[in-house]
Amino acid sequence: MTSSKKEEAHAFLSKFERLLAEQLPAAGEMESWIRRTVRETKGEHARRHLHGPEGAFLNGFVLPALAVAVRADPSCSTDVKVRWALLNEYHPSMPEISSHTPARTVKHPFTKILGANAREIYTRWVDEKNSSSLVQSCPDFALREPFPHKIVFEGKYFANGSSQYAQRSLVENLYQAFFYRGLPFVPETVRGRAAWDYDYACLLAYDASQTGSLRHAWEDLPVRVRHGFWTGANIYVMILGGQGRSKAT
Repeated sequence: MTSSKKEEAHAFLSKFERLLAEQLPAAGEMESWIRRTVRETKGEHARRHLHGPEGAFLNGFVLPALAVAVRADPSCSTDVKVRWALLNEYHPSMPEISSHTPARTVKHPFTKILGANAREIYTRWVDEKNSSSLVQSCPDFALREPFPHKIVFEGKYFANGSSQYAQRSLVENLYQAFFYRGLPFVPETVRGRAAWDYDYACLLAYDASQTGSLRHAWEDLPVRVRHGFWTGANIYVMILGGQGRSKAT
C-alpha cells in the first residue's frame, strides 16, 4: 500500500462523508423516519433489512448513497461492477446494488467485544460442546475489487444516551472497526464468497441524540488522537448527525 493510495482512499471517504452530511436528514427528522420505517416494515420478510434502527439507517440511506459514489469511480462504471464491489450483510434484500455477503469464511477464536472477561473466554474455548468457541466475523458492509480501495465498514445508529454512555459507545465501536481491520487475509472461495482482504476500516455512525453526545465524544478528543486513527491504524471515523460543536481537524 503506497502513501498515494492511502491519500486517495482518504479523499474518497472524505467526499462520501460530505455527501452524506448534505443528504441525510437532521437528527430529529431522522429519528422520526427510523421509528416509522421500523414500525411499518415489522414482520415483512422482503424488507427485513429495515427492521431495526441500525439496519434502517444503513440500508435506507447509507448503502444506496455508497452505491452511487462507487459507480462514479471509473473502475466501477457499470451496475454489474458496483454489485460485485459492494458487499452487504443484507444483499438478498438489496440485489440491485449488492450481490454477496461480507462475512468472513474462516472462523476464529476471538470476538469483537471490548473488555471481555479472560476467564469467560477460556471457558468458552475449552468447552467442546460450545458452538461459539469459534466466531464468524460479519461486518455490516464492505468494498472490494474492482473498486480501488478495500474498506470494511462498521455502521452504527446512536439514538440517545448520556455523555458517559456515548464515550463508552465510541470506544467500543472504534475497537470493533479496529478488530475487523486487523483480522488476517482469507482468500476468495471458488463459489465467489468474498476474500477477507481490507486495507482500511471505517466507523460510520449517525448520532440521533438530542444532545449530540456521540459526536461530542469524538470531537472532544485531541486533534492528534483523532488523526492517529487514520495515520496509525488506517481507520476513518465518520460521525454524522448530532449537534456536535464545530472544531478544526
